Amino acid sequence: MRRALIVSHRWGSIVLGLLLVVVCTSGAILVYEPELARATKSALFTSTDTGHQVGFTSAMASVHAADPSFDAAYLSLKDGVYFISSSDTAAGTWAVDAGTGKINGHGNIDDGILGFLVNLHDCGLTCEGYPGYVAWLAKPSVMADWGWFTADMTWGAVLLGVSGALLVFLAISGIVIWYPGLRRWRNGFRVRVGKGRFARDADLHNVIGIVAAVPLLIWGLTGMNFEIPGVGKVWYAATGGIAPTDDAYDMPAPGSADGPRISLDQAIDAAQAHYPGSRATWVGMPSEGAEYYSVDLLVGESDLWSGGATYHGNRELGVDAHDPAVIKEFSGAPKTVSNAIADDWAQPTLHYGVSVNGWWRALWFVFGLTPLMLMITGLSTWQIRQRNARRRRRRTRERAAAPVSAA
Repeated sequence: MRRALIVSHRWGSIVLGLLLVVVCTSGAILVYEPELARATKSALFTSTDTGHQVGFTSAMASVHAADPSFDAAYLSLKDGVYFISSSDTAAGTWAVDAGTGKINGHGNIDDGILGFLVNLHDCGLTCEGYPGYVAWLAKPSVMADWGWFTADMTWGAVLLGVSGALLVFLAISGIVIWYPGLRRWRNGFRVRVGKGRFARDADLHNVIGIVAAVPLLIWGLTGMNFEIPGVGKVWYAATGGIAPTDDAYDMPAPGSADGPRISLDQAIDAAQAHYPGSRATWVGMPSEGAEYYSVDLLVGESDLWSGGATYHGNRELGVDAHDPAVIKEFSGAPKTVSNAIADDWAQPTLHYGVSVNGWWRALWFVFGLTPLMLMITGLSTWQIRQRNARRRRRRTRERAAAPVSAA
């Protein structure tokens, strides 16, 4: 079994390792996406502390005054700035200073290299409107109709799911291969510097791999969960969690759809009344086929998205666009520890690291680069193995071709 794991570990890395390195290295850079966004679009993130903030409706009015044709679909309030976006990524985002109600500017936060990395790591190059979009990767794959996968699973999602599965396998098999036994466990953490390149790089590969095994395993599992719904169902079943229903984030069509829509302020007031003392941080506007407001709230002080660039919140409600008394909890307080881990902690904390400040996120950045370091050390030892094998074969041929001396 150990030999089979070594062979599959090695060849899995050789065949699909580049895909894994690309996904993980781009993710390591995106650990600092909030800081990079603020640095490259600093004018949009300007806020003025006036002791009072204008509301969502006033912020949208400022945008409509600047661009009457702008169709706002999403509104977010973060660190004293409203970010108002359209469902069309190409339309860009308006930023409004919440302290003064004045426009900071208009631009695309997800353009350039940063937008390409987001498209690569989060979407598998399938997010239309982002740099690097590849149309055929956005088409449904052959796995789209399989039970574990979504009905519209794209080829880009398949690549991301495969990279997550490979990461899980390499982390587990790496631990088994590395294990030197109880009596010799210290040998598993040594690096032989003066014994040649092969010994040094082999030891570095083992030490880096075992130190990073747990974070890589967590990233692999959370990454798979984002792309393969069946992974989450297995998690809930194995840990006593409650799996969300297929319509958990939808509301039924209202009976009074032909009546007037309630205002944005009415929807926010209804959501905040559902959680007294909460603050609205994000709103999704009603649209055709979805006659409801999605309102995200910050309830209490537990803000796992505190380090994000344009978003934070911990609860989400749906408010009927025609009747503020009709409310549905999309994402409420987790009912089990299993749900708290999968629904609250998995994305912002375990995967992205935005629950902590940039200094602590350096750990996510360093561990995110370990697949690249493992590829370098692994290729180095593999190259030396291949070179030594070629030498042995050449010597064998030379001995076989050498004339046999007469006795």
